[in-house]
Amino acid sequence: MKLRGTLSEQTYRTGLQASRIYLFNDKDMHRFLNIISETFPAMKTACILDWIPEQGEDIFTFLVDTHSVLKIELDRYDKKVAPIVDMYSIEDWTKGLSKMNQIKIAVALDLAKQDISQGHIE
Repeated sequence: MKLRGTLSEQTYRTGLQASRIYLFNDKDMHRFLNIISETFPAMKTACILDWIPEQGEDIFTFLVDTHSVLKIELDRYDKKVAPIVDMYSIEDWTKGLSKMNQIKIAVALDLAKQDISQGHIE
């Protein structure tokens, strides 16, 4: 999908940039970041695509670099409960997405490419 600089794209870009900063800098995200790093030791960047707060767990979906989507479910209260981790290729993840979610993924991929080309993460 070609990005055109629309207001929707700009809104997603701002949110995704903030999610990346949150992921890499907030202590509440360390458990998620550790799982991502263990799953992808060569990770260069990641951002939060989605968050579903359930009653006793949090379910986050992350774009990792430009190739994978990782869905992680963590118990909010009991750190001894093993996380549930599902991994998808970007191709599999994008099949059947709504137009708005396709735009969000395209913006996230663009940001990931920029991060990787600049050689840094937040």
